[in-house]
Amino acid sequence: MCALREQVVVCRTGALAADGVGERIDLRVRLREASTEVLLELDTLWGGGAVDGNRANDRQRVLVLDTGDSYYF
Repeated sequence: MCALREQVVVCRTGALAADGVGERIDLRVRLREASTEVLLELDTLWGGGAVDGNRANDRQRVLVLDTGDSYYF
């Protein structure tokens, strides 16, 4: 489930199994103005008392170039 808040898309995945791979989230983004690149930031938010010992892997930043290709990560 995803929602748009200002210029941010927020998606909720729900609880993830400790050794699970999660679920796939597909987003198609259309911009108001033409751009040759977009910065995509992904964050992991922890809740319910869950703690990750490696907080360095909670955030990813990807430069998405306008190549017409699909991006997977």
